[in-house]
Parts: sequence; C-alpha cells; structure tokens
Amino acid sequence: MRDGSASHTARSVAAHRLEFARVAAPYGDPGADVALARDVAGGLEPGQGRMHDYLRARTAFFDHAVVRSIDRGGTQVVVGAAGYDGRAFRYARPGVRWFEVDHPATQADKLERVARLGIDARHVRFVGADFTRDPVAEPLVAAGLDPRDEALFLLEGVAVYLDREVLERVLGQFRAVTPDGSLLAISVSLTSPQSQARERFRASVAAVGEPVRSVLAPQQALRLLAGRGWQVVEGRDRLRAAGLLLARATDPAIGHPERSRPSAHPQPPAAASPAPVAGFLPLPALLSQALVAFTIECDNEAEHQVPHRTSGHGPRDGASADAPWLTSLAMWANCLRFLPDAGLTVRELRRLARTGTNLDGMRRWGYVTFSPDPGRGKRPGPGALMRPTARGSQARDLWQPIDGIVEARWRDRFGPEAVGALRSALAAVVAGLDPRLPDCLPILGYGLFSRLDPDPGPPAPASPVSLPLWALLSRPLLAFATEFERESSLSLAISANVLRVLTDRGVPSRDIPALAGVSKESVAMAMGIVRKQDLVAQEPETPGSRRTVTRLTAAGSRARQEYQDLAAAVEERWRDRFGADRVSALRASLEPLAVGHPPPLFGGLEPYPDGWRAKVRPPSVLPHYPMVLHRGGYPDGA
Repeated sequence: MRDGSASHTARSVAAHRLEFARVAAPYGDPGADVALARDVAGGLEPGQGRMHDYLRARTAFFDHAVVRSIDRGGTQVVVGAAGYDGRAFRYARPGVRWFEVDHPATQADKLERVARLGIDARHVRFVGADFTRDPVAEPLVAAGLDPRDEALFLLEGVAVYLDREVLERVLGQFRAVTPDGSLLAISVSLTSPQSQARERFRASVAAVGEPVRSVLAPQQALRLLAGRGWQVVEGRDRLRAAGLLLARATDPAIGHPERSRPSAHPQPPAAASPAPVAGFLPLPALLSQALVAFTIECDNEAEHQVPHRTSGHGPRDGASADAPWLTSLAMWANCLRFLPDAGLTVRELRRLARTGTNLDGMRRWGYVTFSPDPGRGKRPGPGALMRPTARGSQARDLWQPIDGIVEARWRDRFGPEAVGALRSALAAVVAGLDPRLPDCLPILGYGLFSRLDPDPGPPAPASPVSLPLWALLSRPLLAFATEFERESSLSLAISANVLRVLTDRGVPSRDIPALAGVSKESVAMAMGIVRKQDLVAQEPETPGSRRTVTRLTAAGSRARQEYQDLAAAVEERWRDRFGADRVSALRASLEPLAVGHPPPLFGGLEPYPDGWRAKVRPPSVLPHYPMVLHRGGYPDGA
C-alpha cells in the first residue's frame, strides 16, 4: 500500500476473482465476499491470459483447502497476510473461528470497508502484524487461537513478496502454535524456464512498490517448509508445478519443544537455525535417519558407477539391456560382499552374513546363479551352490570402496571431529551388544518385524572400531528394535513410521507415505496389519469422495502412546545397561546431524542426474525406522 488505499495487486486479484466460479459450501455468505471484492476492485477490468488462469487455479486450490478442513470438523482457520480475502465470510460456519493476520494499515482499510458494507465479522479475530518485524505466534494465541487444537493456515500470494528469512520466521511461528496434524496451504513462486513472462511480472509488481523477493527451486521450497516443521504432502503434479503446496505439521527434526507440546505462551523460533534439543527425537529415530541418509548416499554412488537397469527407466546410460537390476546397500551388505567368484553354499552365506537375503531376487536381478537350479520362484536348498554372475562380480567389486567414499564425504561435510565422535559413540554401545548381530538390518519379516536369525552362527570377527559406519549404525538400531518388539504387538517399523503420523482426527491416506518418509508399498503393507488389529479406520475425505482419510481408533491412539512410552522405556534401560554417559554421547553425536532447517543429513542426498532418484520427488523427511523389504532392500521400502 502506498496511500492508504488497496494495493494495485489486491485490486487486481479482487477483480479477477469476481469472474471465477468458486467452490460451493452449504454454509457461509458468498454475497459478503462478492460485495467486498467489488468494493476493493473499484471497477477495475481484469485482463485475460496466463495470470488470469493461474489466479483461477490458485483461488480454487485455497477454496478447496478451506472447505475440506471445515467439512472434516476443523474449527480454526488462520489467514496470513489476509489482505482483502473474503473467505472468512464466504465460508463462515458456526463454531469455526477465523484469525486474519495482516499489516495494521491494510487491516484498518479492510475493517472500514467491512463496516461500511454491513458485513458480519464477529467470528473473525483480526491480528495486526508486519511480517517483516513483528512476531505473530503470541498475538495469535492472545487472540484466542488454541495451540492444542489443529488449525488450517493459509498463505496465499504473499510468500513471493517476503525475503526468505522472513518467510522462514513466519512459517516457524505458525508451527510453534499448532500441534502435529495441522495443515498449511501456501503458494510459492517457483523457478521456471518461462523467464520472459516472469520478468514481465517482476517488473509490473516492482513498478507499484511490491517487488518480488523469494523465487525458489522446487526442492528449495520443499526443504524450506520441512525445515520449519511443515511436510509437503502428496498432491497433483499440476498444482505442485504451479507452486500450490499443501503441507502438514509433522514431527520435525528441529529443536522446538513447544511443537511436541504446544504452550499457551509459545516462544517464537529465531530466524537462525535453532540449537539441537536433547530428547526431541527417540534414539531409534536418530539412528534411523543417519543410517538411511548414509544408505541413500551409498546407493546414489553405486547407481552412478555400477551398470544396471532400473524399473521405469530402462538401462542406465552405457549399460546393456542385460545389465542387472538396480539394488541397494542392504543387498550388498547381506549377500554380494561375501560371494567369491568360486561361489559358496546358501548355508555358508547365511552363516557369514548372520542373516538371510533375498535369494530369488538376487537371481532374478541378474547377480547370482544356483546349482542345482531350484526353478522359477522356488527357494534353493541350504546346500545349493551360489555363484556370482559376471555382472554380480563386477557389482561386488565396484561396491567395495563406496562406503569409504561416502564416509570421507561425511568427514568433509560434518568435520572429522564430528564423524570421529559419532564412530566412537557408536562403537562404545556396539561393544556391549550381542556380537552375533548381523552388520546390516535384516529384511523385515512377517508383520514387518525385525526378526533375528535363530541360528546366527559365530560372532563377528571384527572389533566394533573397525566396522564400517553403516554397520555401526545398523547394529544398535537392530538391537533396539528387537528389544522393543519383544514387548510390543506391533513392529517398530509400523509404530515409528505409520502410527506416528496418524491422528484421531484423521490424515488423508494419500499423504501418509510423504509424512512417514517411506514408500506407498511400505505403507500399504503396514496398513493391512493395523486395519486387521482395528487400530485405524478409513472413511471418505468428503461425502461421495473416492479419496479417504485414515484416522486412529481409540485402540490406535493407545497403541501410538504405547509406542512412545515403550521407546522411552527401552532407551532408559540402555542408560542403565550401557551407562548414561555412553547413551548421552551417542545422542550428542547424532542430534546435530538430524536437526536444523534443513537437517545437515540432507546435505548429501542430491542424486546424480542419471539416477532414478533424480526422476522422483526428493525426500523431505527421513524414516524413523528403515523399511528394508525384498524390493531391492531400499531403506524407504521402495
């Protein structure tokens, strides 16, 4: 605003919206929204073209977010930089409280118009704040926002005008006053090859005193949100490409204790990265995130070096059509690294690895042969001779140095002292564990439990100090999981990934994989188990919709709490068993890697351009327990 009147951008948006068909709802006063928009537009005629089409899609996106939230029982809506938005009137419903946050000057002008037009605004709380300098967390709570109850937050058409540091601060303050499960609908400006159109837009808004300040690459947008505790959930590619993102407040790996237990007097997060907070994440989650990040880096490097073919992408550049199927660190760790060219029996392989492997998969993927051949789909006997194919020997040899390459990168990235402290802390705990534990996580068994081999053979010959970093991370994580699962009817994999992200209010079923950081296939397997135990219920998102919401039943809510309590109890036992100083040192070495925005662990997850991960959506959260399945052994279950 320049002269106390509506900004040019606000007038233009209002004029465009008068021509749009809006999402209908059986409540509210659409006429009040139209009256306000006409008053703001002041007779301005909107132009047609690409911007008109974008505003139509953006308006529908935010309308749908509001209606779905209210229809699912939501009672709080926060509109950031509300301007002359009229949704609080269009979608007014008894019992739903609206909070509009905006610059005091804009707000004063809007209130004058609302009063002059006779619009009922008694259900709206107006919070005056300049995002560039004023906190918003405490004023929202003071205005009546209940930080213990879920809310919908809207940031439409404003992020592009905020410096990145300001946007991060606002997102963090919203997250500080809402529990896990709340939703954020936001529009961001994404980098685009249509540079001429973008430059024209920049010039036009700059000319009226509203310059563009934040344009983000798609991955930057996801990481910016994740760093402030907002996990972008699955959505249509067309909307995501337009920068229209829906995110859910989830269990972020950043140190804000008020986010796990909302306070009536929250402390606004600082603009800089907060310091780690001890105890924010369970110990197995810290181990899991480090292990999964290390595995992804190894997998990316192996994929770059080893000739292979990958599902959906055909042979990698330079690889022949008969190249083996791509597989993960897990299959090298429990199979390939033990196989000499002369081969060994299935029994001998299991004895060396101290766990099983995906025998049929390794054969189908082109890495091994069996003699005698058991036939398609049949397991070879323990005495069958297992030999690497020529491609298998090549993959084995190329895999050999990769974990060392990645560990050297970690030393460069995090510092040799930090990685040395992590190794020492892990080795101190591993020294107190059963030496017969396998070096790698076993493939999850029935019920997604981490089953140990009943006859693991002799103990590991190497001392903990000489183990590769992935083995030092795997052994305590596996020991924790098996101790947890001795007392739990659910596996740690299901509890830590699926139950953790569900609420009794419900989560859109399509969002669960992104919130948990695991694949759709993993979630489908887990959902079959929790449904069978009546821990979750599924119902349509809205009447007649094909999309479903998954919510915890009363038994599911108890199971979620039992997971949290048992994980804390096992960690406390470890303090007694191994010494509080060892467990504290382990936490102290892991937490700095898993906290921040984005966490440092994300610093090496960028795939090579020729990798399959470069063609899929990047992860913005890491699993709280690896989902190692038969599907190649990837730690996210892919």
